[in-house]
Amino acid sequence: MHMGNLIDLTPTVNFATRQTSEPGEYWGARIIPDCQLIYVLSGEVQLLLGPGRYSVQPGECVFYGHNSPHILTSVRHSTFYSLHFAWHASSSHPVHPAYHLKDVRESEMNRPPEPYSVTIEGRGDIAIPHHFVLSSGVEPIMARIVKAYQQPDDWGASFAMRALLMELLLTIIRTVTEQTIGEMESKIEHALQAMREQPTNNWSVAELARLCGYHPSYFAKLFAEQTGISPKQYIISERIKLAKLALLKGESIEAVAEQLGYTSVHYFSNNFKKETGLTPSEFRQMPGRMNRERI
Repeated sequence: MHMGNLIDLTPTVNFATRQTSEPGEYWGARIIPDCQLIYVLSGEVQLLLGPGRYSVQPGECVFYGHNSPHILTSVRHSTFYSLHFAWHASSSHPVHPAYHLKDVRESEMNRPPEPYSVTIEGRGDIAIPHHFVLSSGVEPIMARIVKAYQQPDDWGASFAMRALLMELLLTIIRTVTEQTIGEMESKIEHALQAMREQPTNNWSVAELARLCGYHPSYFAKLFAEQTGISPKQYIISERIKLAKLALLKGESIEAVAEQLGYTSVHYFSNNFKKETGLTPSEFRQMPGRMNRERI
């Protein structure tokens, strides 16, 4: 389910608590009318979510939405935050989910959970995983949400919860995005390092894929998803960075092209102009300050 653009969200807290549970306590099998976030402070809880099984340790979260069959079980003596919320609501006042909980049969537990994603300007669509790690910095936000929820007679509490929930969601999305990028970078790091260290080498996709242990077609797809460009274009970019520095030092265009492994000055000049918008001669003739800014 796509929730739209992050800046257009009007989220509302429906229920918030800091809870302590004994081993064997469980909730479900059921589906909920909104979304739920569980953040474990101590102990361990286990989530059965459709066909998936997640062991949730301190510092970890699980997230799921409506129409997602689940069972939450306390494995050990545990303390955790439980937060029910809606991504969009016209009012900031809580609507307790208990009135719309539904039990599900065991045969329904294998139904895949509902996926959720939001759009981030400049990043595209970001999928919210069902299990992820959060920093301890989110605990104060959750504590303030719980405190505000426990003050129903305070006319400003619902507005405060909405603002805090927005902060929490932003933190989650930022964390998830960074973790996803980090995981993808680690998958192609050997190839990136090789191209940075040896940009003059005529790397083939097969050679780079072999460094990372992938099939060439899968590697090419993964590389494009991570960097936004092809391996060939990445190598060209690394070469042009070196070319700029060499040109600023006064080296001839012919010498630079040869040093970077180009078979012809014409081919080098074409690559340089596509990358920078200038020919090597035009780049070298620009004032020094402007050239430095273009490196």
